[in-house]
Amino acid sequence: MNKTNISIFILVVLYIVGFIGIKFNIVENLIMLTPVNLLISVGLVLWNHEKWNSKFIIAISVAALAGYFVEVAGVKTGVIFGEYAYGKTLGPAFLEVPLAMALNWLMLIYCTAAVVSQRTEWHWAMKAAACAVIMVSMDFLIEPVAIKYDFWQWAGGDIPAQNYLAWGLIAFVLSSVFHYLVPPVNNKVAIALLLIQIGFFVGLNF
Repeated sequence: MNKTNISIFILVVLYIVGFIGIKFNIVENLIMLTPVNLLISVGLVLWNHEKWNSKFIIAISVAALAGYFVEVAGVKTGVIFGEYAYGKTLGPAFLEVPLAMALNWLMLIYCTAAVVSQRTEWHWAMKAAACAVIMVSMDFLIEPVAIKYDFWQWAGGDIPAQNYLAWGLIAFVLSSVFHYLVPPVNNKVAIALLLIQIGFFVGLNF
């Protein structure tokens, strides 16, 4: 097996075990390993990236850091996404935001980019818009699970519409930076991870 197949195999096993353990409560507090899951997932995706250069490093750094500090501003002010607060599930936090959120932003920006990158006839802005649509769609899947398992909680218990609007706008901006700096990404592991995550959250919603 090559590293692509090995990586996909690890991800499939990781998420199947996680899904069964969490859904049927086979292993108590397994959900608390979510940050480890994210770290492994992002590590496998980046291990399979083909062309490392300064522009790529800048692009993934912007995705992780900008995404993270937007979350900080969101938690502190309640203006961007609405009023919300993180729980303990996502692990250690800095400025009231779990460090795992930097990994989450990086993962979503990269994986959605990998999905649309092969549309070489598309302008980078069109690719960024497609990425934003995918990410907002995923947020609809993630939100109920996040609330149930204390990833975060919304003030009043309702998810505000501005959350999805802000999520889409920020996703578009960060994806635009990524597509502007990085040539088309050929990474089957990233595409597999996105599909696995969709299946994972769909399963946890039912």
